[in-house]
Amino acid sequence: MTTGHKIARNLLPLSGTVREVMARLNEGVGGVVLFTDNDGVLRGVATDGDIRRAILNGCNLDTPAADFMIRKFTSGHADADPTQNLALLSARIRHLPILDSAGRPVDLLTWADLWRMPLVQPSLGGNESKYVNDCLATGWISSQGPYIEKFQNAFAAYMGGGRAFCTSSGTTALHLALEALGIGAGDEVIVPDFTFGATANVVLHANATPIFVDVDPITWTLDPKAMEAAITSRTKAVIPVHLYGHPCDMDPIMALAREHGLKVIEDCAEALGAEYKGRKVGLIGDVGCFSFFANKVITTGEGGMVLTNSSELAATMAMLRDHGMAPGRRYWHLAAGYNYRMTNLQAAVGLAQLERIDVFLDRRAELVKRYNGYLAGFAGLQLPTQAPWARNIYWLYSLAVCPEHLGMNRDQLAARLQERGIETRPVFHPLHDQPAYRTGIAHPCPVTADIAARGLSLPTGNEMTGAEVDRVCDALTSIMRTQQVYRAQPA
Repeated sequence: MTTGHKIARNLLPLSGTVREVMARLNEGVGGVVLFTDNDGVLRGVATDGDIRRAILNGCNLDTPAADFMIRKFTSGHADADPTQNLALLSARIRHLPILDSAGRPVDLLTWADLWRMPLVQPSLGGNESKYVNDCLATGWISSQGPYIEKFQNAFAAYMGGGRAFCTSSGTTALHLALEALGIGAGDEVIVPDFTFGATANVVLHANATPIFVDVDPITWTLDPKAMEAAITSRTKAVIPVHLYGHPCDMDPIMALAREHGLKVIEDCAEALGAEYKGRKVGLIGDVGCFSFFANKVITTGEGGMVLTNSSELAATMAMLRDHGMAPGRRYWHLAAGYNYRMTNLQAAVGLAQLERIDVFLDRRAELVKRYNGYLAGFAGLQLPTQAPWARNIYWLYSLAVCPEHLGMNRDQLAARLQERGIETRPVFHPLHDQPAYRTGIAHPCPVTADIAARGLSLPTGNEMTGAEVDRVCDALTSIMRTQQVYRAQPA
């Protein structure tokens, strides 16, 4: 059985000291250190609890392993059936070194591997199988078939209007929008520095130049003042990203766009159902672009959607996504287009997902309320927020770690949670720092730099239970107590 643990990080020689063990545990090694002799044979183990007991019993930081390691331990065997090794784990035995025939550790199985909580899991308990089986039974499995139109129409109806067209991904949706709007060489497109790379990739694919600007410290979305400072005579468009489910402040963005003649492409990849002043995001700008990747609120596995109120833009995007062919003349190409189509199978899944979106969003709101109620008041955590004018759909529950209060940084906290079987994810890196975007132009982005260093996303899913939220919060509060961080008492 292979778990993917980099076991070399868990290994120390018998000469290893309390200091070395504590340093290794602090790096995040699954909560256990393994001591081997000169032949690589496992001779003892030590967990963080063992270290605490050793210190209480008089060991100092330079005490060697031989004086405190646990010599009687349970181990599994590399040639055993995986279920046999799994059966050895229990509430008492939470770390199981896997040994080869010579007694050398080759892997490590932990209690967390038995009860791992993923960051996101898709919810596929509706009509997905029924609709997909219908596609298989009728033979409509490629980019033609009734579910494509059904999904597009249902999506537009949910959004409250516009023309919707399925695409192969959220990224291709963004690229279609730029192409249809005529963005190209010599043009500049304003992009928030704090977003996923696809937002900038499509600008480069269009042969335009991304201009990276900072975000608001509260919403983590495009700062209109930073946008205004970046506008030049070459600026042709802006891509406000409704990040992590929170809408951008669209009124000042749209006002600047009107003043300077800019096109507005809303990146709604993470924000289906989010609202700005009562309006769903995606129909405020010229085009809205959505993603249905497996970790999004609704999924088609891979897939996306473009949405617009403009019949002219709709026709252009529909043509470009289908190789540039004329809609009324088969195999007659009006432009060198793209194969950005979605399959009927994917659309069938998407339609079934969309039927339950209100249930999904209501569930997320309940999870966020539970997270906030549990974690509010801890000085070491800056919880996500919702502007008064916004409906945040919380694609991911993303907070910021305050190292000065917590006594550890974001990555160290993530490692501690990983040891407890809880998957987390650091937030995005500043785009302008990355090699792929060195040809772009970056304005000062101190807010992005700060959030990128401290931001962490916790498990968030359509079927996540209250008990699972409690498990995450219990783990967090346990870690914070060991750091002597406590909830502030109300005045």
